[in-house]
Amino acid sequence: MQTWPTRVGTVLHMLDPAVGPRLIFDRLWLEVQSWKTIGGIWLHCKPGHLIPAGIFLVGEPPDSADEIASLATANTAPIATDGLPVVARSLRDGNVTIGTLLISHRDSEDAAAFLVDAISRWAMDRLRVQLEVSELAEENIALRGALAIDVRQSDILTNSGTMNVLIQSAVRAAASSATVVIQGETGTGKELLAKLIHAHSHRAHKPLVSINAGALSPTLLESELFGHVKGAFTGADNDRKGLFEVAHGGTLFLDEVGEITLEAQVRLLRVLQERTFTRVGDHVPIPVDVRIIAATHRDLAVEVQNGRFREDLFYRLNVVNLQVPPLRDRREDIPLLINHFLQKYNRQNFKNVDEVPRHVLELLQLYPWPGNIRELENCVQKAVVLAPSTVFLEELIPPTIKSYGDSLPPEARHAAPAPTTDPDRMLCEALVSYADLSSPHLETLFRRAEQVLIAHTINREKGVKLRAARLLGINRVTLDRKLEEYGISVRRGHGVLENAEESAAG
Repeated sequence: MQTWPTRVGTVLHMLDPAVGPRLIFDRLWLEVQSWKTIGGIWLHCKPGHLIPAGIFLVGEPPDSADEIASLATANTAPIATDGLPVVARSLRDGNVTIGTLLISHRDSEDAAAFLVDAISRWAMDRLRVQLEVSELAEENIALRGALAIDVRQSDILTNSGTMNVLIQSAVRAAASSATVVIQGETGTGKELLAKLIHAHSHRAHKPLVSINAGALSPTLLESELFGHVKGAFTGADNDRKGLFEVAHGGTLFLDEVGEITLEAQVRLLRVLQERTFTRVGDHVPIPVDVRIIAATHRDLAVEVQNGRFREDLFYRLNVVNLQVPPLRDRREDIPLLINHFLQKYNRQNFKNVDEVPRHVLELLQLYPWPGNIRELENCVQKAVVLAPSTVFLEELIPPTIKSYGDSLPPEARHAAPAPTTDPDRMLCEALVSYADLSSPHLETLFRRAEQVLIAHTINREKGVKLRAARLLGINRVTLDRKLEEYGISVRRGHGVLENAEESAAG
């Protein structure tokens, strides 16, 4: 005969949170049948919480189970019925009901109450496991996305009309196989634009291979681009593929193409003309299908006039020419980029620098940024790393930037674009306007504000619910419940779906 300690140990050993309710209940029923007192076990898992959802039953169901379930509270409590007495409990995560558990018995309320408490702990452990698995899955997808070269238009942050026109031109050019030349100063984001073109092209499923042509000697550049055969030169112990072969079917990004020598330009021109190349030390032509995207900080037309760049190669490359404006010509992007880099380096350094005083923003907007976005990024990274608090302090700005602002006449200092309005003031004004136009009813206002903030944060995080929930200060289960409550549909990688047709298409 089993004693209670033996029964307790047997039951607790069965309740593995990684195992679903159907198998758990089948195993459990084989044990509790021998007790000769438990009539049945009934569990209702609500959709969106415990998985799988639905009603799970072993033994005989209590009479009017749904009505009895409506009487259950968060505490384990007996309920008298016309049939067998029932011990019930409402399973809750905070204030959210995730399920209801009923256990009927003949003459042992203690045994039923023990089972209710044990199964309740199993349900909460299972919910925790589900959330951990969901978080790991979302983090895995986010990390894969960070490693992928896929770039969307929205990933190039800008408020500039000039940049928006450039992005649209790049997307249209991506649909063709035309060679593209991207010109712009160092640090303006030429490689990001090249990734955007590749990601929107029919070659997106093939590799994008990048090489900085200006960083290699002529001999090494030829070996990198075209490969070599064994014995072609000292140290060539094996055949080696070049980047043209590696990029076959995809895109080859030649950064700083204006730096390559005239000899290397001849070989590059031959590849563009004949779509074949030969490895260094070999004579066998190899056909290749590669799209070329070239970038340079030089004016290639001037380089042609000065005899430093071949005219025939220039015309081969210069089919689509995209000019990336320097940061000083699109100062309206500076606050947006500062906010982006603050978020990026806050995450990397476990900091929370999120306040940029007015005078600091004015200094940063006045500076001409000869190093462009790369220089701005370095400035923000330094401020985040060294900041003793949550404020972007003026003393964290590099001396060259501060001295530039000090050297300007007073009238020039006030010519900077106006910084963003104080958010608290904006909120007050918006609330007053809403109350005047609609109603000051608090519950209606709270629900509408909650709905707007949830949708905004979901869009900001591209539909990744875990990150959105963290920013909103709630857990994932609560966010799912509120999405269901407000009828908000979400697609990962996109955000909030505007209508039913878009949801069905996803």
